[in-house]
Amino acid sequence: MKIAIVVNSLKMGGMERVACNLSDAFAKQDHDTHLIYLKDRKVEISPDDTRVQIHLFPLQKIVISSGIGSIWLMLCRLLNIFWRKSFLLFFAYAEAIAFSYKLKQLEKKSGRFDLIIFRGQGTFSHIWTLKDPRFVFVCESMQNKMHYGDRSKKMFSWLFSNRKMVCVSKEVKKSLIDLVESHSISCESIEVISNPNDYGKILKNAAVQDDQIDHHPRPYILGLGRLVSGKNFPLLIDAYQYAREHFGITQDLVIVGEGRERASIDKKIQQLELEHCVFLKGQQNNPFPWYKKADLFVLSSKSEGLGMVIIESLACGTPVVATNCPGGVRDIMQGKLSRYLAEQNPKVLAEKIALALEEKDSIISLPDVASSLEKFDENYIVQQYYDKYLAHP
Repeated sequence: MKIAIVVNSLKMGGMERVACNLSDAFAKQDHDTHLIYLKDRKVEISPDDTRVQIHLFPLQKIVISSGIGSIWLMLCRLLNIFWRKSFLLFFAYAEAIAFSYKLKQLEKKSGRFDLIIFRGQGTFSHIWTLKDPRFVFVCESMQNKMHYGDRSKKMFSWLFSNRKMVCVSKEVKKSLIDLVESHSISCESIEVISNPNDYGKILKNAAVQDDQIDHHPRPYILGLGRLVSGKNFPLLIDAYQYAREHFGITQDLVIVGEGRERASIDKKIQQLELEHCVFLKGQQNNPFPWYKKADLFVLSSKSEGLGMVIIESLACGTPVVATNCPGGVRDIMQGKLSRYLAEQNPKVLAEKIALALEEKDSIISLPDVASSLEKFDENYIVQQYYDKYLAHP
């Protein structure tokens, strides 16, 4: 089969890594696989399988270069002043034409695609005006049914009506169903297909020597993710401080990631006088050695579409504590692993951190770890796409 995966960009981010993983997974099963990205930005990540063909469809540049597209761009920006958050949806009228043109060029050269998978709402919002039975739109995160304010019904109707939708977790599906039912929108279908993982690749990358880790002098607890509000690293720092003061934990806290809240997080570390034991390590191209050498991984998010970092940590043999936040965390932390879920307050999260450190040698051998990881194996995920969209087109 001929498959295309479409994503906004190839920067170093969770959604982009999933798009590359999914491309690799299809290619390994001998599907003719293509990865399309839409923004002409620096490529920071790409598929490992050399059979995956990568294409840039720079939609905005194509539109602007047309001349009349520049006028449309200005009009859309003006509309956005009066109709908040509408820019992408209106500009998509032009971008969809550009996408259709580039897709026809590609298919003329290499053949017609059987399935085209758009990863993330920010991706398919660029082309929402197009209707094609081969299109599948993947929701990566929990939905806010009033995201567009008073015009949410109209905007979401444009995005979701008569679409084949895939959600990465059961909770994301529930939130999408709540949204479409609230606004009387009819999707063609809503399925749950999670994100794929290549566990052999994860273990191989985890074994790579990393000088930064080797030079870190003490055992550590790991937090990893974009330094943005939703990841809630201030909660993790507060919980860590409480655990040091009340439970006597001695590990450092290492936070791997980059983002717009770095300065405020760094300021908080200084205010709490934790500079000697809390360290911001920035973005790492290979995060897996950081998982492997950590005593514990802690996810402190306010919500998670799935929680890929939990899967990756468990695959590296490192136990996990996570906030019991809205989203897919409970899809992973099932059975006895649910013992290490915490409410979103520093004291309870600190208690779970202390508990997990005490029991860390037995956590990773729990049967629930193996059963959770099996559900996110790349072969299983590709088979689900095949069964739902390719076996009976």
